[in-house]
Amino acid sequence: MPEIKAFKGIRYNLEKLTNLADVICQPYDQVTNKMERAYKNRSPYNFIRLVLTKYCEGHNRQREYRDARRYAETWSKEEIFTGDDKDAIYPYWQEFTINKTEHIRKGFICLVRLEELGKGNILPHEKTLSKPKADRSNLLNITKKDFEPVFLLYTDTKNRVNDLLEKYCKDKPLVEAKDENKITHKLWRIDKTEPIQEIAGLLKSSVFVIADGHHRYETAFNYSKELGNIKKDHPANFKMIALVNIEDPGLVILPTHRLIKNLDDFSLAGFLEKTEKSFDIRKTDKDNIINDLAEAESGAFGFYSPQTAYILRLKSKKTMEKLLADHSKEYRTLDVAILHTLLIEDVLNIKPENIEEHVRYERGVRDAMRRVDNNAFQFCFLLNPTRSEQVKKVAQNKERMPQKSTDFFPKLISGLVFYDVAGE
Repeated sequence: MPEIKAFKGIRYNLEKLTNLADVICQPYDQVTNKMERAYKNRSPYNFIRLVLTKYCEGHNRQREYRDARRYAETWSKEEIFTGDDKDAIYPYWQEFTINKTEHIRKGFICLVRLEELGKGNILPHEKTLSKPKADRSNLLNITKKDFEPVFLLYTDTKNRVNDLLEKYCKDKPLVEAKDENKITHKLWRIDKTEPIQEIAGLLKSSVFVIADGHHRYETAFNYSKELGNIKKDHPANFKMIALVNIEDPGLVILPTHRLIKNLDDFSLAGFLEKTEKSFDIRKTDKDNIINDLAEAESGAFGFYSPQTAYILRLKSKKTMEKLLADHSKEYRTLDVAILHTLLIEDVLNIKPENIEEHVRYERGVRDAMRRVDNNAFQFCFLLNPTRSEQVKKVAQNKERMPQKSTDFFPKLISGLVFYDVAGE
């Protein structure tokens, strides 16, 4: 059973900093070099100096790891950071608007005892890449700080956990800030033993599914093992997480589109000839491809290049049954699985071990198309979003989706609270 735990969070000292919005940042894997510069210009105490960016090229990473440790230590001494004196869990709400509809995603931040993914009650849903894990491992080893929570999902059809948490969210939040994407982040603190124990009891038979943060979770697990024979309750045996009910109406998943590059022998005619063996191909255009894709059923994709655009629709589910007979029905019907198996691996001959050389990922559909128009990429595949129930079922089958199968929106903001894993 998953074991959740309260902890003494470390937070920005609002007596020293007047505007929390100046120091929070997006999670490291969302931060470009341009965003990093903007964050650093916003405040000398911006959290980006601790979490760094996902891009290592052009960076002196070893120096940045050491600087992150120095900033964390210095800011603590200068009381830019303050530590809570009681173990607590932290209700965390995000208020946002998407497609002109207002949402509130409700969760809470706590610790969970680390266990090997897929071997117990904490399940992955995506595959991971080696480079991000190495980067996060280096940062953790040098700073001894757990700066960013992993985003986990649990199932609570009766909404008992959130109903309990909401009793403590009627007062003014402990902290509140609006980020650059106009998303409002609110954090409360519950340090009373009774509700913490009650929530832990409600979740003791749960299965947790990682929504975002696979690399950070695996890094934390590996770090705890590298320490060797440590006490059961050593801080490194736990990972800071944010838990959200998979039934929460504020849970939104966006698609992550695939941008393709470095295909030296690519021919549009050849691509279409191979593709039509498994897909119906219908011509569309730049102005209509988004709506045409949204109206399509599962197993449909948009193909966009500077010259043309198409909707590709899978002819028969039997094609995936033959190719992925060892996978579950739930996995075989995932759009991302169909895309990677039939189009990326089969038609384009991009094997999984070479995917980082040819495939990049983009959340915004217009941004993906613009990058193709600017000749940064040869073409892109546009997708519909994965549904939350698909994430749950695939994870329960102990299967992992292709990397970047989901984009849970919004991301958990970094800088609200963090955790010291050093121990005594």
